[in-house]
Formats: sequence, C-alpha cells, structure tokens
Amino acid sequence: MLVELDVFSGRPNPRWRLDANDQAWLRARLATLAPPAEAFAPPPDLGYRGFAWNDAGGPYRVRLGRVETPFGPRRDPGCAIERFLLDRLPTQAAPLRQRLLSALDAAR
Repeated sequence: MLVELDVFSGRPNPRWRLDANDQAWLRARLATLAPPAEAFAPPPDLGYRGFAWNDAGGPYRVRLGRVETPFGPRRDPGCAIERFLLDRLPTQAAPLRQRLLSALDAAR
C-alpha cells in the first residue's frame, strides 16, 4: 500500500509503502471508526491536506481526525491513524513530523 503525505504545492509529496503488518494495523483501526456527527469541511488548498492512499474499495484520506473512505466518512478521535503514519514517515520527510504533530495536537 502506497501512502502519500499531501502537504506540498509545486513539488512532489512524500510517498512510501507500508509493510504487511502496518497495513493490517491500519485496516483494523479503520474498521473500528464510527461515522461523524457532522459533515467534514474540505481540506485547504495549501498546507497540510492529510494522508492519502488506495486500498480495496477505493481511495482513503485522513486529515485532523477526519477519515474519508469509499464507504463514507469516519471520525478518528485522537488522530491515531495520522500519528501512526507520521511514525512511518520516510527519512527525507522526517523534518515535517514535529510540525504536523503540533497541528494534530491543536486540532483536539
């Protein structure tokens, strides 16, 4: 599974593959999420727009605890999926980690 951190404009976003164990964790976590109480606002045109990937059934996107799935929106309290993916950032994107963790903390 190829994951993309959607954060840059005008240059390539970081992308990396999750191994089988990480894919299993992600799928298990997604299966536990409930629908949100309210509709989600679209991501901004610039800045952090979340993580995106394709899996069985279609595209997924997660941003600030909001998960768009092929089966409808879901809520991820505590941004566990984003924190999980941040822990797996490729080396070249590691400098972004702290800034994005701060954004997740502010969204609580």
